[in-house]
This record gives sequence, structure tokens and C-alpha cells, in this order.
Amino acid sequence: MEKYKHPDLGKEGAALVVALWVLIILSLIVGSFAFEVNLESILVSHKRKKWKAEMLAHSGLEYGKAILDQQAQAKQLEIEDLDEDKDGFMQAALFAKRGLSNSSTIEFDDGGKFTVNIESAEAGRNINMLNRQQWLEILEMANVPSTEWDAMIYCLADWIDPNDNHGLNGAESDDPFYEDAGYPVKNGPLDSVEELLLIKNWGPDILYGKPADDESDEIFGIYDILTVWGDGKVNLNTASEDLLLSFAEYEDWELESVFEARMGEDMEDGTLDDGIRNLAAVGADANKFKLQSTFVKVTSVGDSFGNQYQIEAILLLKNKDSVVVYWNEGPVKQN
Repeated sequence: MEKYKHPDLGKEGAALVVALWVLIILSLIVGSFAFEVNLESILVSHKRKKWKAEMLAHSGLEYGKAILDQQAQAKQLEIEDLDEDKDGFMQAALFAKRGLSNSSTIEFDDGGKFTVNIESAEAGRNINMLNRQQWLEILEMANVPSTEWDAMIYCLADWIDPNDNHGLNGAESDDPFYEDAGYPVKNGPLDSVEELLLIKNWGPDILYGKPADDESDEIFGIYDILTVWGDGKVNLNTASEDLLLSFAEYEDWELESVFEARMGEDMEDGTLDDGIRNLAAVGADANKFKLQSTFVKVTSVGDSFGNQYQIEAILLLKNKDSVVVYWNEGPVKQN
């Protein structure tokens, strides 16, 4: 006996299959759209945080400039008047006036913040003003082999001097080193400490140091004790131990008296009596050292939920105003 088949049953099954496929396709479209919306939301949020970090960095730089512009007023204040200085603004201005380094962090309710570091740009020895004897002191302190000193100093002199005359052991643009490198000597002063890397007989080992090996002793990098800013005198209130040791007249016991004088009478760092007030009090040569800086480095880092942006500027202090003479900015790479 043949089974009875409803004439519309096959059509209903096909319609069901089509409906299921339509639902699947619609689900994929909706899911894809939702994913794109979510991804766009994440990207927009990340971009907004990066933009906010950049704006915070700019705000921090302006905050630092305001601190520098208040130095004269801070000097006139009595120490007890700074007790109400809750955010440390006037204390930072007082420290800047004394040539001391200082740091300020301002946080906001929305989670953003900026940190401003103010320090002397003259807490190093000016490359463009060092004479041969001074270079010898530095290279000896850094443990650079003495057999390399003359070639380094003469090649640096040829890089800086305005002519094309070869110094003894020096090198001008026609030297194979520069011809292979594809650039001529500058014939002008250095604009950055890193520029030393472009000069013949100078390299990363000299600038950043090199550990000892079977063939040579350790070389202590000199990057941190050099600068291209200022009149050649070093700010004694911010000079590091290594920097001071590069001066032939300084020994460990003399350094101790300098660092003690920086802490003031209470012998504590970061308090309102910090700072050397008189070079003669620590036996420092006024021809080599000073206590205030003409060029100041301001580093501002804006932070918005881990997104960081940094601005580094060198400011020239003129009367009551500060003028930007160097500027570098960009996002901070996360480790």
C-alpha cells in the first residue's frame, strides 16, 4: 500500500531550510557589525586616551614654565610662608631659583596626571667649550685607553672648526671614514651629545660605556657628564658624582663636603633649606662652577590610563621670562 504524501510537505521543508540559512546569515552580519562597532569603540577610546596624554604633557610643560617664571617671587618668601604651599608649586620655584632639580606630579579626578621634572641643562661639561686638557681629564676618568686620546680630540676639533685643514691625527671630509659614511664633517659646534657618534674615533663604547673583556678594561660612559648647553660652567647644585670626578681637583673626600652642603643645615634632601648658597663655602672655582643655570631642561610626561606622552624642552631663562630653545616630543614606549 503506497503511503500518502502531502503535496506541500516538500515545499515547507525547503522553506524551513531557507529560513534557517537566512537566520544564520543575518546572525553573521549582526555579529560582524557588533564586532566592528566594538573594535571601533576600543580604537576610539585608545586614541582619545593618547590624545589626552598628549594634552596633559603640554599642560605639564606650561606648569613647569610657570614654576620657572615664579623664581623671583619664591626667593622673596620666607621658608615658613611655604607651609601652605600644598601642591609644592612655590617650593619648586624656590628650588629652581637655587639651581636645584625638582619634580612635581599633578593628578586629576578623571584618572589623568602629568609629571614635570625641572633640572639644569648645564649639569654637564659643554662639549663645544672643552679644551685639550679638560678632555684629557674626562677621558682618563672614563678609563679610555690613553693611546686613543689624541686621535679622538683632534677628530673632534676638525669636526667643530670652520676650516678644512687637517689637524694632527684629525680627519676632514676627504677622510675615508666620512666618505664611506656618506656625510661630510660639520665644521660647526655640536647640537647634541649624541652627535659625537658621527665623528671618527668616537663611538657607543666611549659614549655609553663598555664592560671589560679579555682584550680591554672597562670603559665608563661619558654621556651623562656632557652637555651642549651653557657657558661652560657646571651647576654645582645638580652636578653628579661622576661629573665632579671628571675635574682633576676633586677627590672623594671633597665630594662629600659638596653633597653635605647641598642638603643644608638639616642634612636632609628635599627640604626647604637645600642648596649651596656660596661657592667659596665649598672651595669651588668660580671659573668652573656656578650655582644657578641659564639653560634649564623641563621634561613633562602626560599619563592617561597608562598611555604616556613626553615633551622635553630646553628653556633659556631671560630676566623674568623663559624662552624655548629646544623641543622634542613623542609617545613613551611601553616595556
